Amino acid sequence: MRWKRRAAWGRRPLAADEWAVLHAEVFAEDLIAVDDAVEELTGFMDPFRADIEEGPLVGVTDGQLSVAKGEFHDPRGRRGLRLSFYAAGVTGGAGADAFERLNSAASALLDHLNAEGITLESVRWTEAEHITRPF
Repeated sequence: MRWKRRAAWGRRPLAADEWAVLHAEVFAEDLIAVDDAVEELTGFMDPFRADIEEGPLVGVTDGQLSVAKGEFHDPRGRRGLRLSFYAAGVTGGAGADAFERLNSAASALLDHLNAEGITLESVRWTEAEHITRPF
């Protein structure tokens, strides 16, 4: 269930005005506990709303890492929690920091869920193409 990729992905290197994007589709018997754990981890972050190509994006951010979440149903009808992580590189620097930041966030999430005794059925990680940073 862990995502441990540290290498950059995408059709081209991450630009200074872009976010690297990682999605997690989480399935658990107690999705409310998972949602509460995500709230605990991101509670210090500031809320944001931004318009991107796909539509409005609402979540929380600390300036370098942004997180958005929402419920969904998979093709088999199972209810899940979709988390989207957006990370920026160092301002004016290499984008590799963004991918390390995503790795750290993914690991912190699973470590926190394990520490809280929250059992997951599965987590599906998807690396997405970079998007233009809306703020």
